[in-house]
Amino acid sequence: MDRLTTLPGAAALFLLSWLVHTADHMRRGVAATTDAVVWAGTSVALLAAVALTLIFVRHPTAPAFAAVVFPAIAIGVTATHLAPDWGALSDPLLVDSTTDGWSILAASGEIVAAVIVGAVAIRILMRHAYAWRITNWAG
Repeated sequence: MDRLTTLPGAAALFLLSWLVHTADHMRRGVAATTDAVVWAGTSVALLAAVALTLIFVRHPTAPAFAAVVFPAIAIGVTATHLAPDWGALSDPLLVDSTTDGWSILAASGEIVAAVIVGAVAIRILMRHAYAWRITNWAG
């Protein structure tokens, strides 16, 4: 559990949860979601890939980037999957859905992991007076 209090550890949890969520989308098929959700998910993947790369190479801007990206991912995935149908960016899993519990678990895992990464990143920023570049943030 201590590993989740580090940015690389939390990022590894997010990567695993993102892979599970993506595998669930592949299992359900691309036709199960709107084009807007597919493109939004692709955008999330690109942002997450940049943020995860910055974290894993211990770049000085990783905490600041992660503090912005991962809470946004948590909000976006929550709005897309846990809210009732509200438009093209909606793929509701809880209301009026024909999906199974696996899909709910997969999406929820990514949301929780994104919140954890965001919280760890914000804690690091707070500890360093919200500096944009932190040369020694690892740990």
